[in-house]
Order: sequence, then C-alpha cells, then structure tokens
Amino acid sequence: MSIYKEILESSLSGVSLSSSIKQSIYGELPILVINHKTCCAAVALQGAHLLFWQPSTEQTPVVWLSNKTNFKKAVAIRGGVPVCWPWFGQLGNPSHGFARIVEWKLDSCEEDENGVDLVLSLTNNQQTESYCNKPFSVSLNLHLGKTCEVSLSCSADFDVTSALHTYFGVDNIDSVIVKGLGEVYQERLADENKPATVGELTFNQEVDRIYTNANNQITVTDGTRTIQLTNTNVSDVVTWNPWINKAKSMADFGDDEYKSMVCVEAGCITKPLKLSPNKKSTYGFKIELI
Repeated sequence: MSIYKEILESSLSGVSLSSSIKQSIYGELPILVINHKTCCAAVALQGAHLLFWQPSTEQTPVVWLSNKTNFKKAVAIRGGVPVCWPWFGQLGNPSHGFARIVEWKLDSCEEDENGVDLVLSLTNNQQTESYCNKPFSVSLNLHLGKTCEVSLSCSADFDVTSALHTYFGVDNIDSVIVKGLGEVYQERLADENKPATVGELTFNQEVDRIYTNANNQITVTDGTRTIQLTNTNVSDVVTWNPWINKAKSMADFGDDEYKSMVCVEAGCITKPLKLSPNKKSTYGFKIELI
C-alpha cells in the first residue's frame, strides 16, 4: 500500500475538524488529513509540514512524499514541503533548522467550495529553547484546493535564512525539464551538471544548486503534466535530485525514488531575511497545473 493511501486511511479513526478535515495520528505524529472535492492532502503538525497535495483532477500527487520516510518525533520528514527555518543547510545544527522537527500549533482551519485554508504557528517555547534562546514568531498559511498556496511569515530580532523545500512528483526524471531558473547559480557539488540550455535544467546525474536570479514563474514539465510554480518575495530557487548513488545511501528514501521526484524550492538564502520584532517578513509560492 502506498504511503498516501495509508495516510488517508488513518483519518478513518480521526476527529473531524470540519466536513473535509480530520485530525489523526500517523506513526508517532499528529496529522491533518484533507479530503475535499478539489483535492486530497495531508499536513503534519510537526514542522507545519505539508506532506502531499493531489488535485482531484490528477492520478498522482503533485507534492510528493517518500514511501520510506519516518513519522517519528523530532525526526525530519522526507518529502512534501519541509519548512527550513531559521537557517538553511549546514549553517547550524540540526541541518535546515529546527522548525521542521518541532510541533507547531494549529491556529485555524476553514473550508469553502474552493478548498481548505490552514494557519499554523510556532513561537519560542521549551521545545525550541535548546536551539534558539531568543523570542520569535513564525506562521505558515496554507491554501489547498485546485491550487496549492504556501506562505511563511516570521518576526524576530535576528536574521534568518529559509526555504520551503518542495518535493514535486514527476512521471520520470529522465523526461523532466525545469524552465525559468535564470543563468546564475551556486553549484553545491564537485561534479557539475552544466545546463544544456541556459536557464533550463534537465537531469542525468545528481543536482544540488541555488539559482540566484530565477524568474518569479518556473515550470516543471515531465512529458505528462506541467507544474507552474509562482514565487513571491524570494531571492533564490534551490534545485535538487539525489540521483542513483545518494538515493541508495539514504535510509529514508527508496533506491529508485529519485526517478519520481524533483525539488524546486522557494528560498531566502543568499539574501537572508532581516527580521524585525514588530513587523512580519513574508515569502511563499503558488503551485498550479497548466
């Protein structure tokens, strides 16, 4: 059974928050399961983590989740949309920040004929104190319907780097073309996969780079569907696929799963968010099929 089906079935014993939203437990984690006429989706309270999103018109999820991922407390989830905050990558411990491994609070959940709207928040508390001893406030707004819209707002008296680390489901990585990335990027691997066409990305090996002058609109085409990603207030777009050897080395990632996913991530990395305690800084994205 696929992980998507297991998560959806976990809601059968869940508590209804509205006609389309149930709260249940999957593994060790509380999750919200959405079954709406426009889409099905799920969100873990740990990390305010969108696990997957599948419009009702699609046969497979557009936001992808690994079948091998862990659902354990204080362990990062592989796939979906991890919230990397207040640092990206190895700038601190744990990698990609602590926001994705601590539990957030569900502030509101609403629905109408267009979909479901969720607001989750995280403020400094006992579980975050060992990582950060300064006050902060972060909130994540999600709209899940025919489109998927995610925005992160934060305030504090320190600077942060951040990314919404989206994993997209694709038919076959060999057929994928990502367009709109621009010419300028920071390569994070020793063995560079140079683009055959400037501003476009195809995959024939591991890819890990930060594009620093991407278009606001990016498309991911796999020969079966075209996903359009529209970013707002971001300085960077990260692209990642682990390819064959790295996929085999990761315990929470299937050996062949690199074929069915690609990460194209909205981020504020090369230009950190300069936060103020009294004003929210916000960035985010919208996903739609075109």
